[in-house]
Amino acid sequence: MTRELDRETYAELYGPTVGDRVRLGDTDLFVEVEADLRTAGDEAVFGGGKTLRDGLGQAPGVTQADGALDWVLTNALVVDPVLGIVAADVGIRDGEIAGIGKAGNPDTMDGVDMVVGPSTDVYPAEGKIATPGALDIHVHWNSAQLHEHALASGITTMIGGGYGGGATTCTTGPENTKRFLQAAEEWPVNVGFYGKGNASKPGPLREQVEAGACGLKLHEDWGSMPAAIDTCLDVAEDEDVQVCMHTDTLNEAGFVENTFAAVDGRTMHLFHIEGAGGGHAPDIMEMVGQPNMLPSSTNPSMPYTVNTFDEHLDMVMVCHHLNPDVPEDVAFAESRVRAETIGAEDVLHDVGAISMMTTDSQAMGRMAELVARTWQTASKMKAQRGPLPEDESADTHDEADNFRVKRYLSKYTVNPAISAGIEEYVGTLEPGKLADVVLWDPAFFGVKPAMTFKGGFPTYSEMGEANGSLMTCEPVMQRPRAGAAGAAKHGLSLSFVSRAAVEAGVDEAYGLESQVVPVSGARTPGKGDMHYNSYCPDDIAVDPETFEVRVDGEVVACEPSDELPLAQRYLL
Repeated sequence: MTRELDRETYAELYGPTVGDRVRLGDTDLFVEVEADLRTAGDEAVFGGGKTLRDGLGQAPGVTQADGALDWVLTNALVVDPVLGIVAADVGIRDGEIAGIGKAGNPDTMDGVDMVVGPSTDVYPAEGKIATPGALDIHVHWNSAQLHEHALASGITTMIGGGYGGGATTCTTGPENTKRFLQAAEEWPVNVGFYGKGNASKPGPLREQVEAGACGLKLHEDWGSMPAAIDTCLDVAEDEDVQVCMHTDTLNEAGFVENTFAAVDGRTMHLFHIEGAGGGHAPDIMEMVGQPNMLPSSTNPSMPYTVNTFDEHLDMVMVCHHLNPDVPEDVAFAESRVRAETIGAEDVLHDVGAISMMTTDSQAMGRMAELVARTWQTASKMKAQRGPLPEDESADTHDEADNFRVKRYLSKYTVNPAISAGIEEYVGTLEPGKLADVVLWDPAFFGVKPAMTFKGGFPTYSEMGEANGSLMTCEPVMQRPRAGAAGAAKHGLSLSFVSRAAVEAGVDEAYGLESQVVPVSGARTPGKGDMHYNSYCPDDIAVDPETFEVRVDGEVVACEPSDELPLAQRYLL
């Protein structure tokens, strides 16, 4: 006996299917399901009277050793920059994504490609959105509590450095690198630490890479002179690690053209490309037109609002150890904060010219706002600029924003993974990658995850009072789960270091229990490798007097917002 279900009833039971649209939080963004990998009528559902019972949807004789899943996230709406927007079961084995498709019992169900056995646990993801864990590769490790805010907002990978005067995103020297890698044993997230790249002689740079740095960071507070840039890139080319750069705001050692020349066509990740976070004033943004430059933004300037300009002045003063009583220090801060370039930044993200989003945590940025600010920007741009041409021409409903959603999702998932040389491990939900999966109730998308799986195990989630009669007893808030406790966190997380450090055996030398893995391929990516964000303007210029930004002769600007989604409606 079969029963035909209307769309509304089906969605209530099993989540959306092909052609259904889902709104993301209170934004103006909608995704439309592109494919359904499940088998209609044979959906995998956990619970009393449901299908995942012994002999029904659960194969009774299949052990974990035989190939049964460890976890299945049933009937999720997968939103992924590579896999697309699909309804599917998500299978997890041995801490990795085992498959995106149809889970169940092949003896009783059609189309099964992942087996549910007695050793399989279930997370009911009907009506939930599943995305890859976010990557923040611009972390100032000033606070030892950053990982709590990261996990509570959907971030599962954190790369950066500290303390460095509080503001330079690099961990200086082998001893400090060792201590940070040891400290990270306590944090249930993937980590990596940048070494200081500011040296015009290679010895100290190689020393840091061999000690465990996964990349090198050039920062103006340590002197981003052309000689230091050239030497840093030479070492990085030899060691296959990423180089990130915060250029010279004061233009003391040269202008943006001199930095172009020092980089000399080599791959470079440029932090806060707009310039309020630092960089050649006023025209650092012109670097988005270079095919070897991988540009990123930091969240304090994203999106442009009526408060952005004023708040930045005070932040710059604190961040760079400036004295408000010294006129030259005040002038330094004022030179970096330009409403015109901040407004252009939103638009350059929307057209795919800026490839990545990061936080700049505790050095003007906010750790827990990477994901939310990305979607606030996307929603603002849709409201001000309308649908993207790619969405208007797509074979989806007029209200669907699939292309725009993939563009913005890529900015904090696959693209930073490529830039950092860790794409083989994280950044998407493709089979074989670490099972860092964030599940969202659509109404809270981008702000408050329902559940975060870290390395294939529940690690952080919305959870009620532990003494309550149910998990839903108030106060419900983001709390750690078992994956964040004890030795479990070591098996669920990766520490990214250089290949030289792996070969040197830093894991044993430092007494690390987390999985230590090498970065690779960090020297080959170009702008063209950035998913959905590879646009290189032929001609981008910043007027040195008015700070007006022009791309191919056209002014690029937007209005500051006085109201945003994913804000006061969700957070006090």
